[in-house]
Amino acid sequence: MPWLFGFILVVVISVWFARERALRSAQKRVIHILETIAAGDNPQSFHIEAPLAALSPKLEAVEDEKAHLRQQRRLAEANLQIILSSMQDGVLVADSRRTVRLVNPSLRKLLELSSEVFGQPVLEVLREPDVDKMIAVALDTGQPQESELSIIRSSTEIVLAVSAAPMRDASGEKGALVLFRDVTLLTRLEHVRRDFVANVSHELRTPLAIFQGWVENLQDNPEMPREDQATAFSVLQKHSKRLNALVEDLLTLARLEARREDLERQPLQIAEFLGELVRDWTTRSGSKQVNLRLELASDVPEVSVDRLRIEQVFTNLLDNAFKYTPSGGEITLGARREGDFVQLWVKDSGPGILSADLVHIFERFYRADKARSREHGGTGLGLSIVKHIIKAHGGDVSATSQYGKGTTIHVRLPVG
Repeated sequence: MPWLFGFILVVVISVWFARERALRSAQKRVIHILETIAAGDNPQSFHIEAPLAALSPKLEAVEDEKAHLRQQRRLAEANLQIILSSMQDGVLVADSRRTVRLVNPSLRKLLELSSEVFGQPVLEVLREPDVDKMIAVALDTGQPQESELSIIRSSTEIVLAVSAAPMRDASGEKGALVLFRDVTLLTRLEHVRRDFVANVSHELRTPLAIFQGWVENLQDNPEMPREDQATAFSVLQKHSKRLNALVEDLLTLARLEARREDLERQPLQIAEFLGELVRDWTTRSGSKQVNLRLELASDVPEVSVDRLRIEQVFTNLLDNAFKYTPSGGEITLGARREGDFVQLWVKDSGPGILSADLVHIFERFYRADKARSREHGGTGLGLSIVKHIIKAHGGDVSATSQYGKGTTIHVRLPVG
């Protein structure tokens, strides 16, 4: 039966060709789905015909996992951007060729960087050879590098604490993470602290040295004449008062700066208060021929202040004014309303203050005329105390001066 054998052979060959066509079609479908997934797109369908139909759920599972990983990556990138954007410190990431791969907004603002920095050499972007050198050393040695850098930005000097740490990215390539922290304020505070300690030591040294000298003199000369003894005791009393005033001012300033001084506020009528000051200081001025006058606007409202502290403010200001105003000169005490504030001022006709000194007069121990200040017995803390008291009341204090013609101290206090 050759015909039967031929028929079976034809059927087998037909089935084989049909299966082969189905397999090639299924393979093309699988390849198309994989290419779509690889391109980052979502296949419209995961349906695959036999004989590869079992791959459909597996390819769909691959796409689901890929979508999950994409979502995780987006969340990680979003979290990274949130972290970098919220950081106060500047962040820069450089690759092994010392080119910029990432900068955060704080660094852009801090160093005034343009938006086109990616892929550019760090040296060209920052124009700071020291930072580029730190990155190079960190990459070569694998050790973190730290330094302090002073730079000029917008005509202002800023101090940065810079650290460069070696790192590797996901592919294993070397890189460096550089952090920039603005320590300008901390540096200034440290300078202020050192200056304060030095100034206190200097202010204490002079009266203590005088004390020691006169006490030794009294000890070495027990038979000292009464007249010389009186002179010695007078000097000792003078400098003991100076020491006491200095210690009192230091304690007052410490309490004000630590905000441990509770203000006992009460309504204060400015016109009445200034009138009392004029009356008291006219009497207190004694033989010094200085005219103290009052300039008072009609609409000056009352303020809520700690009266004792405000009296301390104007005692310091008027004391300075009388010290530096020559006989025959004039001091003006005034007040007027300016919006939600009361503007008060003490104006003298003294020698005035140079503009280079004027910006510093509210600093502790700063004296525009050091010789005359000590001659008048000042501690160098009066105006600093004034500034802190007025700030504690929500106001501010400033000064204007014309050298050779006098100085005006302006005090602003909020109404109410």
